[in-house]
Amino acid sequence: MSASQKPLVVITGGSSGIGVATARLFSSHGHPLLLLARRLDKMQSLDLPDTLARSVDVTDRNALDAAVREAEERFGPADAIVNNAGVMLLGDVTRQDPKEWDSMIDVNIKGVLNGVHAVASGMVARKHGTIINISSVAGRKTFPNHVAYVGTKFAVHGLSENLREELSAHNVRVVTIAPGATLVRSLFLSYRATCCCSSRTARRSG
Repeated sequence: MSASQKPLVVITGGSSGIGVATARLFSSHGHPLLLLARRLDKMQSLDLPDTLARSVDVTDRNALDAAVREAEERFGPADAIVNNAGVMLLGDVTRQDPKEWDSMIDVNIKGVLNGVHAVASGMVARKHGTIINISSVAGRKTFPNHVAYVGTKFAVHGLSENLREELSAHNVRVVTIAPGATLVRSLFLSYRATCCCSSRTARRSG
């Protein structure tokens, strides 16, 4: 990376919603990007310059690590990561399939940790970097039929605070963002299903 080149930014859940908006913003400021999500075609259709898109599930630690290394070889060290990928599966705790709890824990908690793992050691070594974890207002407030989801988002807030304490001495910043519901088609369909048809809804970024 030349002295004038902007540093690499990694974005998970980069195929829709907040991930797409974030990618466009960083790209408009000249940053090279690594976009990670399941839907490769959606990321490629953004047609952003200096962007590497890879179909990676954040629950696959090895694949995530490999994608970051590939991007760093092309664009230089990752100076920021936006851990945006997430899944929301809502339902009455007495009727919800526990497999849905597993999915939320794997993506919303372990996926964030996998993203941190992929970049943190390099940031510490370089004494510079920013880790941005996208949580939710559900990480601070409870909602009906959100038991497992709320638990995962409270976890994101907690791990981010602890991570900040551990990394601040190395000039690595940790930022937690807690948005409300974002207006995407999948979220609308999810809430309609919960209200009208069943006890479960689904939303996943990437």
